[in-house]
This record gives sequence, structure tokens and C-alpha cells, in this order.
Amino acid sequence: MRFFLKHLLQVLLALSLLVNFTAESRSQNIPVNFGVTFRNARLASLWIADEVGFFKKQGVDVKVINISGGTQGAQMMVSGGVDVSFDDPISCITATAAGVPVVDIFAGTPTMPFLIVGAPGINNLAELKGKRVGSSGLGLSASRLALLVGLKRLGLDPEKEQITIVAAGQEPERIAGLSSGAIAATVISPEYRTKLDQLGIPLLADLRTLNISWETASIITTAKNMQTKRDVIERVIRALLQANAYILNPANRSRLLDVLTAQLALKSAQDAAAVYDDLIKYYVLKKPYPNREGISNIIAEVAKSVPKAAGLKYEDVTDASVIEKLDKSGFIDGLYK
Repeated sequence: MRFFLKHLLQVLLALSLLVNFTAESRSQNIPVNFGVTFRNARLASLWIADEVGFFKKQGVDVKVINISGGTQGAQMMVSGGVDVSFDDPISCITATAAGVPVVDIFAGTPTMPFLIVGAPGINNLAELKGKRVGSSGLGLSASRLALLVGLKRLGLDPEKEQITIVAAGQEPERIAGLSSGAIAATVISPEYRTKLDQLGIPLLADLRTLNISWETASIITTAKNMQTKRDVIERVIRALLQANAYILNPANRSRLLDVLTAQLALKSAQDAAAVYDDLIKYYVLKKPYPNREGISNIIAEVAKSVPKAAGLKYEDVTDASVIEKLDKSGFIDGLYK
């Protein structure tokens, strides 16, 4: 009995030490508020960095803060409500033009990750002339700019062809608008392709195949944070680079399918496989330097609505110094050996 009690006390003491060590380790992790302004597969590096433990390994405790739209995201960034955000470079350009430098520090998708789809009965782009086409909003949203640029590249000038772009809400609302006939077409993330097929909504164009140099779903922060919180930001970027390498490793495909299915509420293994294929083909970069040509193209489009943006250059709205440091040190290449 005495031996049993002694052994029990030793076990309890070991457990107590383990709990205290774990609590102490967590308390040493640096808290980071990470804003997210959208929800689609392009958040995979964030999900993996959290679930696989890359953030913890880099000594940061990331709290995800969901934000409704890029405008609010930029406001929270500037006010200090978030340290970094998954957002579009459009926010960097508008904020910097307004006098508060916000920079793209980790590139996202270097093209337009959208499909142009029509309402049932609309079978080609020419049938959009004189019709209403939906985007998420009327401001400088990623979907609206994608529509404007994409349609022009496809030979349709919305103004000349009397195509009216209307605010039609987020993607579920836009899909409902197509089904009801409220809009004749819209842009949709490819993750919705299976649902669109089920509803009989035809694909009119895949903007990813047009080779339009662009950028969406980037990591952004303020220029001030790059000075005052540089160590924290580097830790975050290290974790995300590790996540990108994990995603691009074919050996991790099964784990990725599970994560994508859970995070995006996908209904079938076929849906998950399609999203995974898009993810590794279009969205995840080994060396995510901001896309110079893509950023310059976005500045030119934003300047049409925000005249002060016309004087901005790529260097004004990007800061690749951390990526460059980790690249030159061999850190990134080491992730793929």
C-alpha cells in the first residue's frame, strides 16, 4: 500500500510539472491577431500552420479574427486591431493612397482566381450585353475589379456594351441571384463549381486561364508594424512558408483533403480533390514574393477610382524584405529538401 501511494504521488507530481511546463510554454508564445477577410481554399496555409503546429514552433499564438470585407480589414489594420491580415493588395493601395502605408509582405495567388458564370439560359459572354452582372459590392472589391478587367480581356467593355455591374452580395447571395434571374452573370470562386453544376449554372470563362498578371489573397500589414513588430512578423512568415511546403508535398495530400473538407464544408471526396488540385496548381507559392506586374496592374485599376493611387509604385505598397531574407539564408530552399 505504501509503495502504491508513493508511486501515485510520483505520477501526480510528474503530471503537475507537465501541466505547469505546458502552461508556461504557451504563456511564452507571442500573441498575434490575424485578420481574415474571406473564406476559401486560399486560407489553406493559415489552417495548416495552425493545425500542424508551425505557429507554435515559431513561438506565436495566433488568434484568427474574421473581418467582413477588405475595407473593414484595412480599417482594423490601421487602427491596430489586427497585426497581419489575409487580404487583397487593393487594401494596401487604397490605404497607402490615403496616407497610411500598408504593405503586401507575402504574395497570394498571382492570377485572378475567379470563374465568370451565367444564369441558366445564358450560354456565352455575348449574351451579357445590356444585362445586369453581379459583384460583391460597388466599391473596389476584388470581385468587381476581376469582372471589369476580365470582361475587357474577353472582348467585352461593360460601358460600351451597357453591362451594368450591381452589388449582389457574397458568393451564396450571388448564386441565389443567378438562380432567380436577378443577375445574368457573376464571378465565383472555383470551389463552388460543383454546386453551380448541380444548379445548371453555366461556366462562361475561367479567368485563371487568361494569364492576367494579378494578385489576391496576400498577407498584409502596416509599414509601421514592419518596423516595430518585425520579429513577430518574421515568425508568422516562417510558419506560413513551412505550411506552404507542407501543402506542396504530395505525401500530405490525404491530410490536406481532410482539412479542406472540414474547413470548407465540402460534400464529397471529389469536391475536396478538385479544390486540392486548384490549390497546388494556382494558389500556393514556394517563394511568395509580391507579384510586381500584378501589383502594378492593380494600381492602374484602382487609380481609375482613387486618383491619389496613380502616383504609387510597386515599392510603395509592398515589402518583401522578410521573404528575401529567408530566401537568401536558405531557409525556404531547406523546406523542400
